[in-house]
Amino acid sequence: MTMIKHNKPVTRHHLTALLLVLCTWLAGCGEQRFQAPMAQDFDLPLLDGSGSVRLSDLRGEVVYLSFWASWCIPCRQEMPHLQALWEEHRDQGFQVIGINVDDDPEAAMAFAREHGIEFPLVRDADRSVSKLYRVAGYPSHYIVGRDGRVHFSALGFTEDDALAVTVEVQTLLRGSADGAN
Repeated sequence: MTMIKHNKPVTRHHLTALLLVLCTWLAGCGEQRFQAPMAQDFDLPLLDGSGSVRLSDLRGEVVYLSFWASWCIPCRQEMPHLQALWEEHRDQGFQVIGINVDDDPEAAMAFAREHGIEFPLVRDADRSVSKLYRVAGYPSHYIVGRDGRVHFSALGFTEDDALAVTVEVQTLLRGSADGAN
């Protein structure tokens, strides 16, 4: 192994230059910009059969998509939170769409009545939209910003999730109405 000898002493200028290069390199390595993906459009029938919901019709609003089933215990915990969140923010351009995957639509309707759910509930009978969103379990939720992009997604539901979702919804609602959030 050969050692290289330097005859010049390391000066403050050398250290400053080295530190500047190192800081610039570290800052560049740490920056990773996340480009939120566009939400996949869908058109699903309302659970009660009175019409349908097309996601693209809600562009310009903040939309919470919740894939759920009546037999799902965490879904039962999430729904009252979603109802309260929707009631609090619906006049600010916030929508909740409950996307049900039950085989029995009557079980889903009974669940909605039991929990006092008033936001739109749609039926994904063949689970084609669930596949489009790569739903791995229930509840799975996605928050779509005014810009039509998915800004948040999660699987399951806990009280910590409720707080994170509330903060994300409030943050997106504070964004401009033209989709520049």
